[in-house]
Amino acid sequence: MITLVPERGSSIRGEKNAGFDVLYHNMKHGQLATKELAEFVRESAAIEETYSKSMSKLAKMASNGSPQGTFAPMWDVFRVSSDKLALCHLELMRKMNDLIREINKYGDEQVKIHRKTKEEMVGTVEAVQALQVQSGHLQKSKEGYHGKCLELDRLRKEGAPQKELEKAELKSKKAAESFALCIEKYNRVGGEFEQKMSESSQKFQEIEEAHLRQMKQLIKGYSHSIEDTHVQVGQVHEEFKQNVENIGIDNLIQKFAEQKGTGKDRPALVGFEEYMTAMAPEGGKKSREKENNFYSSDSDFDDEEPKKFHIQIRPVASSNRSSSAATEKELKATIGALTLPPNRGARQQVVLVVFFSFIFFSYCKNSLYKKHDLLHLFSTVHLSRGPSPISLSTQEAWPVAAAITEYINAYFKGGQHNRCLVKITGDLTMSFPAGITRIFTANPNVPVLSFRLVNISRIDHFLPNQKLLYSDPSQSDPDTRDFWFNMQALQLYLQREAELNPQASYYNVGLLKYQVSSQDPGRAPLLLSAECQRSGTVTRVSLDYHCCPATAPSTQLTAVQVLLPLDHTATDLQCQPPASWNAEERRLLWKLPNLSPTNHSKGSGTLCASWQCLEVPRGPPPSLAVQFVGSGASLSGMDVELVGSRYRMSLVKKRFATGAECFL
Repeated sequence: MITLVPERGSSIRGEKNAGFDVLYHNMKHGQLATKELAEFVRESAAIEETYSKSMSKLAKMASNGSPQGTFAPMWDVFRVSSDKLALCHLELMRKMNDLIREINKYGDEQVKIHRKTKEEMVGTVEAVQALQVQSGHLQKSKEGYHGKCLELDRLRKEGAPQKELEKAELKSKKAAESFALCIEKYNRVGGEFEQKMSESSQKFQEIEEAHLRQMKQLIKGYSHSIEDTHVQVGQVHEEFKQNVENIGIDNLIQKFAEQKGTGKDRPALVGFEEYMTAMAPEGGKKSREKENNFYSSDSDFDDEEPKKFHIQIRPVASSNRSSSAATEKELKATIGALTLPPNRGARQQVVLVVFFSFIFFSYCKNSLYKKHDLLHLFSTVHLSRGPSPISLSTQEAWPVAAAITEYINAYFKGGQHNRCLVKITGDLTMSFPAGITRIFTANPNVPVLSFRLVNISRIDHFLPNQKLLYSDPSQSDPDTRDFWFNMQALQLYLQREAELNPQASYYNVGLLKYQVSSQDPGRAPLLLSAECQRSGTVTRVSLDYHCCPATAPSTQLTAVQVLLPLDHTATDLQCQPPASWNAEERRLLWKLPNLSPTNHSKGSGTLCASWQCLEVPRGPPPSLAVQFVGSGASLSGMDVELVGSRYRMSLVKKRFATGAECFL
């Protein structure tokens, strides 16, 4: 092991004992190395930013490629690849900026450590100085002693008088004693120096080892960032190559023919007709001749007898309207085939109400929820406000907001709440301030807006808005997924919204839908357990409910309602707690206070009802329906965050509208 601790023959010793200065200045050079590493990474980040901007320019050039000709679809491949490469290098720049912050933080800690070390080594500095002073004294004493001895030898050789010899011997003796004292003092000071120097060298060794470890760790982070980017770039190039291979020459020609084709009808053969035959006055004959010879140039036919279109409407075969299974399948198929509609005021509300009605009528057979219930629920889950006001400064991050809205469909059967089937569907909407259209117009190279969905391992299916979003299906992390905007399409969409709603302060953009299916009752925020007892003509129903804190531990359930339909012959109705009775619709309605998953007394309870019928009921037991709303959390656990620093997320709003049905 190589060490800086001084040993016999150590290279940090020497005649002038300058080893301490060498080690101290070496420690100070570590600060310089840290600053230079930060500058190197900063220059690398600037290069990556420049490259990212250049790739964005290439993407814009590809998007402006001529739409004419058979080669036109290939420009979209170039644009997507260039956008992805720009995003890769932009992400590398962000990682390098994060690394620079880490290096600067380490540099600040390094300065504090060096300052503290200097204070702790004051004793070593004094020992070095004392040894240097004593070394000078020793050298002078040695030279004086040797001089006296030489003088005594000279007098003896010359035969000097005895008196002079005695005087010289006395001086030589005193010089010897002084020299011996200097040696003793020097050895004592040297021992203290040896001890202090050993301790200081050990401290310097520890500081240098820690410094080199930290620097290597920072370099490793730099290397890993570049390596990850190279892997991503390789994937983009491989995808580009594959896309080019997949678009064959026949496909390009076929697409051109489909877009630019002028028709498939061939010219009909025209036969020679006698003049009088062609001018026959019979109306029916005119019509027949017109049908057989539609290239005729006689305009009288068009004036006297316009063309007629015969439309035959074939109604769907009648079926039992009480069969909800077929209706539900048809609605599911319809909803599954819908693409994300533009968010344009009342039109969006109609689409969502249909979707709500599909969900809630699948909860509640016999149409327990009426239209006003659905509209009331819809009003509780829309995005109430947009992002922060935008600044026109190009130096500040531009704000956007997001809303995650989920709808849960949970089915509980019988008296066991663990016999449950849960299905969650969700929407992700992003909101842009109205002023961002001016920002986009003023900037020829608009930065790509990218976002990442996290905690998505439970989600089964995604349906992104393919007109606005790109994504990379080859991502290896199953818990995250990155998306980025087609910025040209986004700008066109926002411009249309601005033209349609010039007074709006923000514009909502529907991004994607997703679905979660589970048989885990822990996915439901409210667990239900019901029991039905029949004794002759008397029926008793009880419902136990309690919140599940694992799903949304900090979210209260509000607007909680429980509905129970009754037979038209039901009489002698008793409820605990009291419920509202709708005689026209013959249903009970309990309106419960807000339920808290963290408070057992406010998060659970029991509902009971009993009634008597004219005859012994023979049909299936009734179905209970429960509805409630929550905000501040998503049941799927999904969250959204922005990638990059050019945009900032000013608000993420999470809400869920929940319905549950309990079969007794």
